[in-house]
Amino acid sequence: MYVSSGCDNQYAESVIAKAGCTGVIDFASQNVPLALPGDSPEVSLAAADADKSGYLFRRSAYFFDKGGAYRLYYIPDEHEKNARAAVLSLLQAGISCGIDTQTEYPWIIPVICCCFAAFLCILSPHRFVFGLASVIPVFFSFCMPFYPGASAVCLLLYALFLMQQVWGRKNAFNFLITNIPVIFFTAASVVIAVMTSVTCGLLFIAAAAGSLSVVYLLWEAEHRRDIKYPFVPVQIRSAESVPFMTRRTVRSMAVCASFIMILIAVSLVSSDFSHSSSKQLQLPAAQRGGISDSFPSLDDYVLWCWNAESAPYRSINTSDYEAEKRKPKDGDTVRFPQYENSTGRINESSVVLKYDADFRKKTVAQIDNLTFPAIEKLMKKQGKAFRAGYAFSTPGGSGFAYLVLMIVSVCIPLFFFVYTYSQICRRSKNK
Repeated sequence: MYVSSGCDNQYAESVIAKAGCTGVIDFASQNVPLALPGDSPEVSLAAADADKSGYLFRRSAYFFDKGGAYRLYYIPDEHEKNARAAVLSLLQAGISCGIDTQTEYPWIIPVICCCFAAFLCILSPHRFVFGLASVIPVFFSFCMPFYPGASAVCLLLYALFLMQQVWGRKNAFNFLITNIPVIFFTAASVVIAVMTSVTCGLLFIAAAAGSLSVVYLLWEAEHRRDIKYPFVPVQIRSAESVPFMTRRTVRSMAVCASFIMILIAVSLVSSDFSHSSSKQLQLPAAQRGGISDSFPSLDDYVLWCWNAESAPYRSINTSDYEAEKRKPKDGDTVRFPQYENSTGRINESSVVLKYDADFRKKTVAQIDNLTFPAIEKLMKKQGKAFRAGYAFSTPGGSGFAYLVLMIVSVCIPLFFFVYTYSQICRRSKNK
């Protein structure tokens, strides 16, 4: 949940608590994340060393959007309804706020792609060929559910639909590689996907290559089957001789534009009417690539704990002090004396801190013993491989740039539809 930074934090916390939300993790509730007494030298030195390059400073990025205009409150999933009630209360008070919906998988995106693929498959004269070729692009829409990416999938599906129009005819390959609509729709889909994101573009190129490979394998399988027979019926007219852009293909082009318009409409609706402010925010989210250095990870926390727990007992005059502070090596040890009052006598014992797998495991396990709602508990819940970066606050991607990409996508079939339909009508009048 995000609330305008201009809102008093205590007021926001009271509204959230009044709505019934418990276990909320926010910036004000953070403390030194060590499972040690507050008056211990380790905690005192760690708090004093919270500079701008340190872990304690960097973890504050989890509590603000990228522009710093909103504070973030992490609310357990079981209190989602309560969180929405808190948002409504704050909105009624004139405070800009909302709920981050990026964790909700946007099923509508792959469903739209599936519906368009099914529509084209029904119209296709070679349903088996088109059906198999469309599986990989549709699967891509499930893996990368972004609105511009789905627009690219629609363009690619239509290009595949055009390709199977000349399936089994002589010179089909040479005809297709010089056919302007096929080339344009295929190239445009790749460009749209690449401009969505680099990762999306690379995966889309792989998906498009996979679909073309399926078409080639089907053609090769059919060819190998035919050479086994002494006589095989062939279609008389070659690919160049048959009408390519028919009324059916042109109407399908209009349907392609319609499905992309549906994607645009769903994108706008999800952005404008989802308990959110009118602004598109970039909020912390789990990422597989493009990780921001602003967000510390669980590994960074373990390194910080080692430095915090060993700092009071290491000499700052040693040559390797700074190197060990930046990145300790497995096997690094710190030894210091400890004194205890036992049976009226003060006994000395030696304590050894060793940086190894056991230390890392113990440090992560002790996160559960922290007495405050620490962000480290959320990081631990996400898993060891969790890394964070900024993402838009609405599912499927959002923002002006994405909207422009979808508008460009819909203009492509609309342009070809108007041009081709006018040519067909002109030829009909001449007859």
